[in-house]
Amino acid sequence: MKVSEEKLKEKQEEIFYQEKLAEKGDAEAQNIVAARLAKGYFVEKNEQGAFYWYCQAVKQGYIYAKWNAGIMLLNGEGGLQKNYKLAMMLIEDAANSGESDACNFLSFCYLNEKYGKEKNMDLSEQWKKISKCWEKPKYFGDPVDLETYGIEIRKPVIRFLTK
Repeated sequence: MKVSEEKLKEKQEEIFYQEKLAEKGDAEAQNIVAARLAKGYFVEKNEQGAFYWYCQAVKQGYIYAKWNAGIMLLNGEGGLQKNYKLAMMLIEDAANSGESDACNFLSFCYLNEKYGKEKNMDLSEQWKKISKCWEKPKYFGDPVDLETYGIEIRKPVIRFLTK
């Protein structure tokens, strides 16, 4: 992706600002910084660093971070050992709080007998409907400290891309 130096600087300033908010405990900013690291969006891609910031937001119960961290654990991204049980716990927590991607994922799991879910058309349909019905999800659910599950996390150094 080619971008002007001006645009690159603008995006890096935005990420720098979000990182400062994240360090002060802002769960939404923690989730944003994690997503930037996970995708390598104007920064060097760093999935382990992304997981660190998702975990910080999960400690506060932030549902979007629960979904994101759950998917990372499910797929073993960032060098993580796959952990279906913990991943599904996070995804179900997110779905129960109204995170629509998590609801759709549970619908898929019940439809296709995935990740420990037995085939259940009723539950599949129920989760599909729930994903469309939430007017506004609860942004915060119960806090979860993933380190208590034996998962090691390390704070990343964010490296900005140069042109």
